[in-house]
Amino acid sequence: MCFALLTIQSSLGHAETRSTLARTTFETTLKNGLKVIIREDHRSPMVMTQIWYGVGSSDESGNLLGISHVLEHMMFKGTNKVPNDEFTRLSRIYGGSVNASTFTNYTNYYQLYPKTYLSMALELESDRMSNLLLRQQDFEPEIKVVMEERRLRTDDNPRSLAFERFKWISYPTSHYRQPVIGYMKNLQNIQLEDVKKWYRDWYTPNNAILIIVGDVDSESTLLQVQKYFGDIPARKTPPRNDVFEFDRVGYRHMEVNLPVQVPNLYMAWNVRSLVTAKNPQDAYALTIIKNVLDSGISSRLQDRLVRDKKVLSAISVSYDPYNRGDSLLSISALPTEGVSLQDAEKAIQHEIDLLKTELIQTEEVERVTAKFVSNLVYSQDDIAGQTKMIGNLEINGLSFRLMDELPKHFETVTPQDIQRVANIYFVRDNLSTLYLSPVSPENKAQ
Repeated sequence: MCFALLTIQSSLGHAETRSTLARTTFETTLKNGLKVIIREDHRSPMVMTQIWYGVGSSDESGNLLGISHVLEHMMFKGTNKVPNDEFTRLSRIYGGSVNASTFTNYTNYYQLYPKTYLSMALELESDRMSNLLLRQQDFEPEIKVVMEERRLRTDDNPRSLAFERFKWISYPTSHYRQPVIGYMKNLQNIQLEDVKKWYRDWYTPNNAILIIVGDVDSESTLLQVQKYFGDIPARKTPPRNDVFEFDRVGYRHMEVNLPVQVPNLYMAWNVRSLVTAKNPQDAYALTIIKNVLDSGISSRLQDRLVRDKKVLSAISVSYDPYNRGDSLLSISALPTEGVSLQDAEKAIQHEIDLLKTELIQTEEVERVTAKFVSNLVYSQDDIAGQTKMIGNLEINGLSFRLMDELPKHFETVTPQDIQRVANIYFVRDNLSTLYLSPVSPENKAQ
């Protein structure tokens, strides 16, 4: 192995309070295209390995919606070397923990072990990257497991079902509108041959990022990675689907009646992410706006609309700044009894409009930012948090080097940034709304 090709990254924060965030991090790419990032953290004798594949639900089309998630399930069904459920059995024997997740932009797999078993974790992961046994006898029961997961999480959950429909108007052109788990009709039609092709198309080292964080020596770990992954051949992957959204596509509204106990309001504005914004400061400001609106009982929507005016009984705001494509700033809210969905929407819209018309006080921005940055720092305190953050940045086209720089970027957001960004994005032509109401007594009787 030629270590001259190894890039060594050690990033230290500008302020003393942030310097402890930095770790010694090594990055390289093997000849077959596998990107490898190793971060040493010697505080406990544990190591986490995660492999992130650049494929998720947004890469699916036609009748194959949900196939990335189906393959995730099948990845635990064994190889010739490690057959059946031996993969998970080994984790129990050696004090480890294994799991996986599928999202719009990626599918990732993790293994957490005492550092003594790092070599085993790498061997297991490399084995199923290229030698997975995809058998009908495993597929038939597992697709039924996924169908049942769909029923429990979405079909039998009115709020999840409504939000799934809401995504089709909030993402009118982007493949982000597609549900990660797929629709039941897709799951009923996916065949084993489809899963085999999906595996061949996407599960290749040149479409993967291997992240190792823990009590390891980077150079010896890299030699082990080369041993287990270096001979896996690269393959060309298909082009990925578009995840960009039209700007100011026009106001969209949907009304749904489902068996909920109380009405629900959903609002979402089409916004940019760090990847897609022409000015990255937009994404940093949107993140702070999200926290100004909803980050605890002292945040604006909680304080003013839940506790003071009692227009809402609950509210939640979300925004993902690290998306590979365009993103949403979305709000879900429950009006209090006697308050209509229209009045709840007006009250929220009024608070949004204040961000556009009244310059927020510097003290409020500093307070909200300090709380957010401290949570960001603490979320990376263990090796699982670090690995997840590194993977999320890298798989979405950002660099892990940004990880230790994020606090100072968020701290540069000013009241003027917030007002400017609010006026750019929080316009009616970027807005989608959904009213979810209980099923009427007449319809229940039918």
